[in-house]
Amino acid sequence: YAGNFVGSLFLAYLAFKSGTLGAAPASVAIATAKCSLPFATTFVRGILCNWLVCMAVYMASGCASLAGKMVAVWFPISAFVALGLEHSVANMFIIPLGIMRGANVSAMDFLTKNLLPVTLGNIVGGALCVMGLYGSAFGNWFKPKEE
Repeated sequence: YAGNFVGSLFLAYLAFKSGTLGAAPASVAIATAKCSLPFATTFVRGILCNWLVCMAVYMASGCASLAGKMVAVWFPISAFVALGLEHSVANMFIIPLGIMRGANVSAMDFLTKNLLPVTLGNIVGGALCVMGLYGSAFGNWFKPKEE
């Protein structure tokens, strides 16, 4: 998590300093919008997002071919982007980039209004909605131990 955060900040800084984005305002608008949502909305978007991301990983792990893995990952990830859901690691890049480009978002706003609820939602989405359900259905959690 910390490595993703440091790497995302570094990549955002490089994208900002490269000047390749021109005057495109998308990162500023995205950063502002993502940090303007209520905690509960952001939390639920985090749950839904990581549910899709974990399902993409789960489905890809069941594929033998590279093409199968690509298709398995493509649809859930495209869905989370198209639906405007929240992923903590993706936001670790786009919101700091928006801040560097002039978004009226403070570092504290980013951390408390977005990264915290999104991270908590991502944990619930991955741990409970995917791992918890699959572990309960196919694992040994609720089976009596044989002696």
